[in-house]
Amino acid sequence: MEYTNEILEEIKVKKQVNITYSRYYFKMSKELKNLKVEHDRLQKRSDRIHDCLNLWAWDKYEKNKLLDLKKVNRCMNNRFCPNCKKLDLSKAIHSFKEPFQKLLLDGNYPYLLTLTIPNCKAEDLSDTIDLLNKSFLRLYRGFGEDSIHAIKFRELEFTACLKALEITYNSHSKTYHPHLHCIVFSKYYNELYFNKNIKGLYSQKRKTYNYHSQADIHMAKIWTMIVDKIRLTEKNYFKLTDDPKKLYQVDIKEMDEFGIYEVMKYTFKDSDIKNYSVFKTLVQALENRRIRQGYGELYNLKTEFSDDGEKQDIEEFLETKE
Repeated sequence: MEYTNEILEEIKVKKQVNITYSRYYFKMSKELKNLKVEHDRLQKRSDRIHDCLNLWAWDKYEKNKLLDLKKVNRCMNNRFCPNCKKLDLSKAIHSFKEPFQKLLLDGNYPYLLTLTIPNCKAEDLSDTIDLLNKSFLRLYRGFGEDSIHAIKFRELEFTACLKALEITYNSHSKTYHPHLHCIVFSKYYNELYFNKNIKGLYSQKRKTYNYHSQADIHMAKIWTMIVDKIRLTEKNYFKLTDDPKKLYQVDIKEMDEFGIYEVMKYTFKDSDIKNYSVFKTLVQALENRRIRQGYGELYNLKTEFSDDGEKQDIEEFLETKE
């Protein structure tokens, strides 16, 4: 492929983000100078993310006036390096293609599911992510084939699922909003069940009201009961309001062509990392966590990568559009 000025300029912009994150890692290491293992580990991260894409190995063909890219060094800080996480995304999408096609051929319908909970402060982010993950596992089991709950939720019995964590930062309230984007598969389909005709909250961002379907309301009631630790019984289910404005927001819809990217995209936006404090909070909250996870027939799906950068990898990165 041709390495145009436009492509190289994009890399230069991302390198500036790397330099900022390198300084943040170095500052974290200094705060932990009394803990040698942690101090050294963070300093190495600082060095690696600073040097990412600094070394490009080429084969030069004088006769044809060609340069063939053989290898590029990468830092493997996938979650925070803007170069590596874009490559990680392209690999994850590629690994999803084959099992996705198999599930479709087996008669499954793919749906996009978004699950939210209230915003939290920095000091509560890690515990809130734990709550989010535990609640999801209970939800998945409730809609799975092996449900042991008092209520059998058979409208959308799940055969497989891929979930991914996303965290946004509200600079006005200084709070974090962890939520889940999922692709769920079910053999159930009813167009009316997903028709969004129930009025909900007003969206300041889109300057219009949100509308919900019967599927949204049903899932939101179950999700609210699970997160709030309300016992899952039919009595409690029907006692709970159907008003979407008083439930935790849930959105489920048929998957479109952008669905895979919507679920697997960034865990956070680089533009949300306004300062060192936000960076440190995210690093600590995401440490040793899986940000993507498969369930059911997607349980063994590989969705995160940390290998060395080869020629094919970097070309995938340069050709992938945001």
